[in-house]
Amino acid sequence: MTSDTDTIQIALKHHQAGQLQEAESIYRRILQDNPNHSDALHLLGVLMHRLGKNVIAAELINKAIANNPKSPIFHFNLGVVLNSLGKWKDAAEAYQQALRLKPDYAEALNNLGTIMKTHDQLDDAIEKYRQALRLQPDYVEALNNLGSALKAKGQLDDAIEKYRQALRLQPDYVEALNNLGNALKARSQLDDAIEKYQQALQLRPEFSEAWVSLGNCQETLGLLESAIDSCRQALRYKPDYITAHSYLLFLMSYNVLYSPDRILEEHRNWDAIHGGRQKAHTFSHSKSGEPDKRLKIGYVSSDLRQHAVSFFFDPVLKNHDRSQVEIFCYAEVNKPDAVTERLKEIADKWRTTVGLSDESAAHMIYDDKIDILVDLAGHTANSRLGIFTYKPAPIQVTYLGYCTTTGLKTMDYWITDMVLHPKDTIELAVETIIRLPRCWICYQPPVDASEIEPGTCADNGVTFGSFNNLSKLSPDVIACWSQLLKEVPDSRLLLKARQLDDPFVQERILKQFAHHGINHERITLLPHTPSHMADYGRVDIALDTFPRTGGVTTADALWMGVPVITLAGQRYIERQGASILKAIGLEELIALTLEDYLAKAVVLANDPARRIELRTSLRKRMANSPLCDGRNLSQELEDAYRKMWHTWCESKANG
Repeated sequence: MTSDTDTIQIALKHHQAGQLQEAESIYRRILQDNPNHSDALHLLGVLMHRLGKNVIAAELINKAIANNPKSPIFHFNLGVVLNSLGKWKDAAEAYQQALRLKPDYAEALNNLGTIMKTHDQLDDAIEKYRQALRLQPDYVEALNNLGSALKAKGQLDDAIEKYRQALRLQPDYVEALNNLGNALKARSQLDDAIEKYQQALQLRPEFSEAWVSLGNCQETLGLLESAIDSCRQALRYKPDYITAHSYLLFLMSYNVLYSPDRILEEHRNWDAIHGGRQKAHTFSHSKSGEPDKRLKIGYVSSDLRQHAVSFFFDPVLKNHDRSQVEIFCYAEVNKPDAVTERLKEIADKWRTTVGLSDESAAHMIYDDKIDILVDLAGHTANSRLGIFTYKPAPIQVTYLGYCTTTGLKTMDYWITDMVLHPKDTIELAVETIIRLPRCWICYQPPVDASEIEPGTCADNGVTFGSFNNLSKLSPDVIACWSQLLKEVPDSRLLLKARQLDDPFVQERILKQFAHHGINHERITLLPHTPSHMADYGRVDIALDTFPRTGGVTTADALWMGVPVITLAGQRYIERQGASILKAIGLEELIALTLEDYLAKAVVLANDPARRIELRTSLRKRMANSPLCDGRNLSQELEDAYRKMWHTWCESKANG
């Protein structure tokens, strides 16, 4: 007769070979004869976890622990299951219990460190990884995780060394290759980063995360079609990869690469895959409404931190009339900073969505009884659009953080303005477009903005400049700016961007201008510097990029007395500069054609008196304009929200 121990070993061999049905059958047969067989309960729980049945898995492993509380591996695997269920505090306690029973349990230390890292307890996480490595120096997963924690703390050199150490032990460790690429990219070594991503993909072509990472680098270098191809490869292997899908939409939209029809179709496809009718009907909303009640407004964003979106959101939040609205902020912020803390103090209620599933976050919003829920991210990085697919608020709006439709059937409105979306706009959207009667943003000048420098106006030739992200420097932009340099003798071009730390990127930019006959001596490449705003003193005329125009960079230049020439296209992303310039009464700097763009830049370059007048008057002009009037913007938004609410109440009364 075969003993239970022998039978367990047979089942375990099936389990390890991936023959899960056979293993499950044996585990259950053992439990029929002995319902308290702790090993069978534990291993069946592990098998259920592998099948994604984590609630059942937790029940089984807890029964195993009840019968044998002294087994470290039981507690360890319970931690794995609980973490998969999102019960990270309970998971951490399970790992701690495993360590109490087995203090040299390196895997438990590693997993405990990962929970700490996920919840931004970086110093504690680093210590757990180091403890695991003292016990097991060749533990490549702990080395990789330690690298990621060090990178999160900004210790890039140390992180890179840990990834390289892991790869010396295991050269085909694709996760470490991808993470090494990410660290190299953060250090602006793009060619080295691309090499690591490609190595990872040669080893594992289906590694979708590495495809997205490669796409990020390609975008930075202006290789937009290649970046799109990389996103499509990621989705080919992982069709439900929401990050890759949103990034694909971002690339298409921000760079105006497809027709409005195609853009709308692609965004609707995202909703068809990640949204759907079942999610949209999760919640029911009361048919009764008080038209003039104080409205609960919820803002959802991953950018409530040092970010361009929070730069424009701050004056809105500060100036909301609290007698009319109560403001809730739902923050997807893994690394809170000083900006986060300031916004948190201003908001009436602050909720974090970090670690919550879309459905759980939606339930929280529904329980808060939000009347109007506002998305501030669209399909940008780390957005929580999935929350909106559940329709937790009766009215849902997108505003500020994205440049086109979200594609969601559950999104009711898109707030823009009359310049971004003139009446004859070609832009298509699933949402009803609400055009504010003023500029859609408010500029809040940086507190550390320096005094305006006199500039080079009349002495040493004109310096054109752009501080925009390098991904906006399309081939058409470089060709246009090269022509401008030819038409304005003795002129120079200053480009400033974080990526210009990288010699590879510098060389690539200079080669692109050389292709158009511009000597490298006429181009100054400047990486990010602590004196960012003061560096505008080196520029006489700022050149807006196209088709993707600037936002914060345009406003910053104007605040520092530097006039900006912009080319207004036909879509939102092409008209941001135009909206800003119109708000301060400088329509003369808005071009409607490429020829007009060049002509306006040449005329201003040859008019030092006008440049001097603008440099000395721009800051006051801005300060007295709607662009810097936060109270007016908040009032217009509140009026728009109130109209939406009245429409909702009327529809319910008539429904």
